Amino acid sequence: MEKSPVRWWDLPSAIFLFLAILFSAWRLQSTNWTDGLEYAGSVALLGLIVGLALGQSRYQRRGVVLLSIGYMLVVFCWQWLGFMEFTEEETYLGDKLLMLVGRLLLGLSEFASNRPVKDPLFFVALLSIPYWFSGLFSGYQLTRYTNGLAAVLPSGILMFVIYLNHYTTKDYSWLFGAYLFIALLLLGRQKFLTDRKKWREKRVQISVESGTDFNNTILVSAAVLILLVWVVPSTLPLNPQARKAWQRISRNWFSEDERFENMFASVKKDNLPSRDFYRNELPLGTHISQSESVAFLVYAPAAAQDFPRLYWRGRVYDRFEDGRWLTSDVEGKNYEPQDGNFEIPDTENRENLNFTFNVYIKGQAILYTAAQPVWVSHPANIVHTKIPAEEEEEQVMDIVTLQASPYLEAGETYHANALLANPTIPELQEAGQEYPEWITDKYLQLPADFSARIQALALEITAAYDNPYDKAAAITNYLRSEIEYAPSVSFPEGTVDRLEYFLFEGKQGFCNYYASAEVLMLRSVGVPVRLAVGFAQGEPNLQNTFYTVRERDAHAWPEVYFPGYGWIEFEPTGNQDPVERPQEREETLTTDQTNNPLELEALQQEEPQFQIPLERPLAITSRTQIFRISILASGLILAYLALFFKRRYAPNTQTAIILKTLVERSGWETPAWLNKWARWAMITPIERYFHSINASLQWIGKPQPLHITAAERAAILQEVIPSAAAPIATLLHEYQSTLFSPHGGNVQIARRAAWSIVYQTIIMRLT
Repeated sequence: MEKSPVRWWDLPSAIFLFLAILFSAWRLQSTNWTDGLEYAGSVALLGLIVGLALGQSRYQRRGVVLLSIGYMLVVFCWQWLGFMEFTEEETYLGDKLLMLVGRLLLGLSEFASNRPVKDPLFFVALLSIPYWFSGLFSGYQLTRYTNGLAAVLPSGILMFVIYLNHYTTKDYSWLFGAYLFIALLLLGRQKFLTDRKKWREKRVQISVESGTDFNNTILVSAAVLILLVWVVPSTLPLNPQARKAWQRISRNWFSEDERFENMFASVKKDNLPSRDFYRNELPLGTHISQSESVAFLVYAPAAAQDFPRLYWRGRVYDRFEDGRWLTSDVEGKNYEPQDGNFEIPDTENRENLNFTFNVYIKGQAILYTAAQPVWVSHPANIVHTKIPAEEEEEQVMDIVTLQASPYLEAGETYHANALLANPTIPELQEAGQEYPEWITDKYLQLPADFSARIQALALEITAAYDNPYDKAAAITNYLRSEIEYAPSVSFPEGTVDRLEYFLFEGKQGFCNYYASAEVLMLRSVGVPVRLAVGFAQGEPNLQNTFYTVRERDAHAWPEVYFPGYGWIEFEPTGNQDPVERPQEREETLTTDQTNNPLELEALQQEEPQFQIPLERPLAITSRTQIFRISILASGLILAYLALFFKRRYAPNTQTAIILKTLVERSGWETPAWLNKWARWAMITPIERYFHSINASLQWIGKPQPLHITAAERAAILQEVIPSAAAPIATLLHEYQSTLFSPHGGNVQIARRAAWSIVYQTIIMRLT
């Protein structure tokens, strides 16, 4: 049988814990991820009240668990029903509960079916669960076990997780700082009470003012600690090590499965880095964006004009199943700009060029680059397939995507080096078919139910050719000439194979269908190829020095593998300009272009040093943040020091009396509020505490006239709140002793009685 621990209660500690959970809930609401986030905060505060009560109760573990479950169901239904909107006819509670259960079950069904759950109630319900247990556990630990650290940790962890996942330009770090300040006050208060109990057991004499002194010391110490360590929490989201650790955790739980993205489909897209365009899966879809919104600007070097066409690649897919593209057998690697170039295959016959990207998308999660990227100026998580070591002298990566870490905000700039290939047609025709094993193992996959009709068409188109390039060019030309481009497509009911319908019946579609058809057709005739997605070249300026890339430029295209050259782009989509490769090699570096060709080559091969300037805005931001926080913390410290010295050394004359005297001497009429303040300042502390009886009578709707005596007031309140009879009698005794006894009353006893009366009054009002 569980041993019943000694219950513990301290009202200031409970208030501190309430404020800590309140700040954690406010941090969630500040994200504005969806409507109704305030209900999750309400659930946390209600859970705290239940936890405090259960901790104080005499119930053992089984009873606490059963009561917690019962209260949880009631609170959840109460709050979630408040979130739902009902018409006037829907007045029966049973009907409302049925609707609530129906919506939740529908959300679960959508999630189980791997479809986006767009009902915000489902998202709010999911958030309510951890916030409920956070409040419940914190309150229970505080009153049952006097464990302040366990009480403040849950809401702190939730706040920290939100802090890492809310990507915004606004500064909400003050909420985290306020939470830490309150947590320190709670821990300091708990330490003082524990020590005071030990001192009393050992009969150590403690002065009446010691409690006030210790409380002031705790306030000042907490403020100083926050000032000293503030740089740590304020820079955590920008700290690479913290980001890496969080990414390793979140990647294992979220990145490998689209279900978690579907779970949070109701989150407002303006507040999350969800404008990736391309994720772990790519369905063929029914339409493509035609938005004129700018995605990013690309500044290109002059040498880029020598290439037939530029693509801004974001991701590649290797596996086609059930009408969608997937990536298989991938892993992640954390990357910093100072790590240098990536190790990628097929770097020969390519030219190293540097591009600058100016971001317009809020929360851009992918680092778009020209193919093949070898360096970026922004920290990233490299999602890649590892090429077996025995096939290469060094361990190299077949890059799938570069995930920005942290995500990019609108207005940011990053730089990328890429190895671009510009082979001639004869060079590709003579490249041969000696493919590495990792290429044939991964990039010749066909779905198990691949259409024999599509394969027959591919064999027919390529029958006259004996090399991969001519086969790829033939299928590209066929798609460009036989299929009409359309930004949206529809399919008759009962269509089993969309690509088959696209090629033979509908004969129209957009880039996803063009590129997918070419990839699968080439694979069916033995040519390794993959699907690449990102953005088409965009609109160049007159000098071709930069490109405006809009959302309507989102694009998919095939990349064919050629030994010695690597991945080469083809363009089958009808509304895009064709990729026209040269028949002969032209010299691009001559003595007419530069007096020192070696110097130009060295400049092209030199690694950029952009990472140093990019660190400067972060440092400036951190210094500015620290300066603002230092001023705020200094003001708090000065306020608490002023309060401390006022209580210890200030004269007995109250501020209200001084102000009233100054107003009267100036000949002005004294305001009513100043007269009340002055009268309040002139009464004794115990008389102020006795005012809790007057205030309680006012709160419960029984205000008494001035001629009613103090004893009569106390008797009336005892009748209304029997549970507060003892503290009311105690406070009345101390009040009468102050007025009529030469020894006066005990201020400490009066204060405790007054707080107990206020507490009992609040409980009665709530129940």
